[in-house]
Amino acid sequence: MSHTGESDADPDAEPETEEATGRRPEAAGRTPGATGRRWRAGAVGGVIAGAAMGLVLHGALGLMPTIGALVGTETVAAGWAVHLFNSALFGALFVAVFDRAFFDELRADVGGCLSLGVAHSALLGVITGGLLLPTALAIEGATSLPVPTLPVPGLTASFEFGAVIAVAHLLYGLVLGRVFAAFTLADGDIGWLPIDPVDR
Repeated sequence: MSHTGESDADPDAEPETEEATGRRPEAAGRTPGATGRRWRAGAVGGVIAGAAMGLVLHGALGLMPTIGALVGTETVAAGWAVHLFNSALFGALFVAVFDRAFFDELRADVGGCLSLGVAHSALLGVITGGLLLPTALAIEGATSLPVPTLPVPGLTASFEFGAVIAVAHLLYGLVLGRVFAAFTLADGDIGWLPIDPVDR
């Protein structure tokens, strides 16, 4: 016979903890603090990922002056400034796109964050490299890219150039996803990235 007032909950069941779920409870919710952490994660992750990507682009292809041409100054310094600014914006865009309940399960572990980062950077590569960058350079009247950014059939793009661009975008996505995880997951710490626990 059941007794009124008794709970149907299993008395032996352990409550969900940060260690068990891999996520801070407040980070999984929609509180202002958790949302703010995710926006910071996107911006900081975008800059760090952009720095890694920029090293590949400039080291292998010397593209920073070409990127600087977007603001009318074909210099390495201008290229880095434009690239890192855009990288921060694209990091914030990552949060705007994926900070939704539909993606909560993927954002719940490091591997999921990495996969979202790669998907984001792949889409960016197609849109920015194949359309926006060439168009912006043409409007600016700046130096054109040495070859088309994407090895699209029918265009005379070199395999090496396309491969470097692909690797650079892949690196951007992986680093962005990993830094995002470091900010938002209890088990996502990165040793070289000093983030105070209260800020994650």
